[in-house]
Amino acid sequence: MNVSTLRSGADTPVLDVADLNVSFSTRAGEVRVVRDLSFRVGRGEVFAVIGESGSGKSTMAQAVMGLLSGQANTTGRITLSGQPISSLAPRARRRLCGERMALISQDALAALNPCTTVGFQIAETLMVHRGMSRRAGMRRAVELLALTGIPSPDERVHRYPHEFSGGMRQRALIAIALALEPDLLIADEPTTALDATIKAQILQLLMRLRGELGMAVLIVTHDMGVVARMADRMLVMYAGRAVETGPVTEVFDAPAHPYTRALLKAMPRLDCPGEPLRAIAGAPPAPQAIPTGCAFHPRCALAVPACSADVPQPIVFAGGRMSLCRFSPDEVRYAERA
Repeated sequence: MNVSTLRSGADTPVLDVADLNVSFSTRAGEVRVVRDLSFRVGRGEVFAVIGESGSGKSTMAQAVMGLLSGQANTTGRITLSGQPISSLAPRARRRLCGERMALISQDALAALNPCTTVGFQIAETLMVHRGMSRRAGMRRAVELLALTGIPSPDERVHRYPHEFSGGMRQRALIAIALALEPDLLIADEPTTALDATIKAQILQLLMRLRGELGMAVLIVTHDMGVVARMADRMLVMYAGRAVETGPVTEVFDAPAHPYTRALLKAMPRLDCPGEPLRAIAGAPPAPQAIPTGCAFHPRCALAVPACSADVPQPIVFAGGRMSLCRFSPDEVRYAERA
């Protein structure tokens, strides 16, 4: 696979991932979870990675951050603002990632320490990485809580996580992530456990902060609505591979891969009220039982015998688009109409 053809974005990307592979050692042998993944995230860009649960999205994000366990085997090249980080020693990588790349996890209650105040958890980051005193760190924590829209930040800074609502805990995680003014913010399902109103507020907050601070955002999600609202470009994952990439508006207007088309058809549409949703047949494969050839072929209505024989070569076309399918976008659309 020609890696260079799968990338688009700025000439000097904030994040450049090339041929990323992640596997885990188990009693049954090596289980590959991420396969030959390559993408770029440009400065100031919102880049979405989508797919069903089990497609490898969160594993990819943790691999980029260097947070995988010792059982994980990771290969490939990860570059942050032009500096290779995948070969750094663990301590050096933690310091670099802590300062220039931050993660917002999907479970804020589990991510926050229940035994210390929210304010100290923000200040601690500044004390460790910036050498601030505790008093100065707490002052900055108040400012960061205010930046994320938490009311009465000078009072809330002394509260514990269980005293925050779900939306406020998510905002506190964002405040911690922003403390060191990173170049890249990775948001892993940041609105999963939130109701619709709070979800909208969190998304608006992320977009406002992206505009004010100029940072890049890599958002991992299975929610197409979030992608449509936030992202500039997107990558669709299935069974650990990238099956389609491109600008969000182009992918939504004319999805090229059968899996992307199936995901979009499973979404409710405001312009077609009452239309039944079309569920994707079957279920995503387990990582230890990935089908041969194109992994989507057992669920694909367009599959032919050749689809199970080998992984197709990517089709690259105008606008930085890519589809990992043996059928061209025109052939896919024609077959669906037939």
